[in-house]
Amino acid sequence: MLTDMLMLRQIAATRLPMVMSSRKDIDEVLKLRAAGLVLALVPSAADIAKMPGLRVVQVLAVTQKGFEALQCVRYPGEGAREKGREVPAFS
Repeated sequence: MLTDMLMLRQIAATRLPMVMSSRKDIDEVLKLRAAGLVLALVPSAADIAKMPGLRVVQVLAVTQKGFEALQCVRYPGEGAREKGREVPAFS
């Protein structure tokens, strides 16, 4: 889940639309899309059959749900203070 949120954070900080072609990036974007955190276009099965070596995903936008999810996550090195105490990351 952390890597997915890091990918979401990277997408939110990037000018969109963006195209990703590495297998790892595609898999992470597909998870984010399934969770409703991003809007992304994936080639249809027919398109993949015509060009079997080409696997890409185009990220169009981060959804409202995606931005809300980003606000709930604390990352290492982003310690928040609460009542004078350090709050551990990923709480």
